[in-house]
Amino acid sequence: MEISVIIVTKNQKHVLEKSLPILLKQKLLNDYEIIIVDSGSTDGTKEYVNSLPVRVVSLDSKSFNYANAFNTGANASRGKYLVRLSGDAIPVNEKFLFEIIAPFVDIKVGGVYGKYEITERKGYGYPIFWPAKRFPKRLTRYSLRPSLLNLILSEKHREMVFNFAGGCCSIRREIWEKRPFNGNLIEAEDAEYSWFLHVLGYDVIYNPKARVIHEHRLNSKPIPNFFNSQAIRILTKEIALYYLKKLVSADPFEDFNKAD
Repeated sequence: MEISVIIVTKNQKHVLEKSLPILLKQKLLNDYEIIIVDSGSTDGTKEYVNSLPVRVVSLDSKSFNYANAFNTGANASRGKYLVRLSGDAIPVNEKFLFEIIAPFVDIKVGGVYGKYEITERKGYGYPIFWPAKRFPKRLTRYSLRPSLLNLILSEKHREMVFNFAGGCCSIRREIWEKRPFNGNLIEAEDAEYSWFLHVLGYDVIYNPKARVIHEHRLNSKPIPNFFNSQAIRILTKEIALYYLKKLVSADPFEDFNKAD
């Protein structure tokens, strides 16, 4: 199996009715599977997806966070490449899967993320933590080694290290098997995984041709400072622990197969 598409959802039947028909007719030479991770839908989602050639995995809502949900689906999957989609992300065409894995022909690439597109619906736009500048017009390669000092002092460095859109991304199974998404994180697990890939020496690719409609309802809440939100505090703690362990004993990732 070449590709496993893992969709994390709850009560999003109305969106899945748009996304799954597109995903089921992708133009690919290789085999792929679709796995739905459902955490307690009551809107008919399970009945709908059970009528389609997809696999359904249930997750107790008490155990839910995005990392645990994706890892649950990945554990049930067989693909060489793991494609992660939010339940409210809708691929725009039949070449989505081709585009989201195409950059993996380069062995230095550890992760790929696609473009969030927005409609003209009033009151909707980019998710608060994903401003439009993170989705440039051209294919972009992020190739750098994270530095603890720069992560603390440089907003630009943080942006480059953490650029990874968990609602529309792909990773290599061989990397995920050695270190799944961090279940300690209530959010920002995609940003942390991007950091992890860079620590190993892999690059992250943004491919604007891998497009999904993915928008959130806008509100008037201000964007929080990087270190202020609970999710970011946990993310900061997890990364700081890595550098502390590396300093006082050994690199926790020393035994991983690194890109270089």
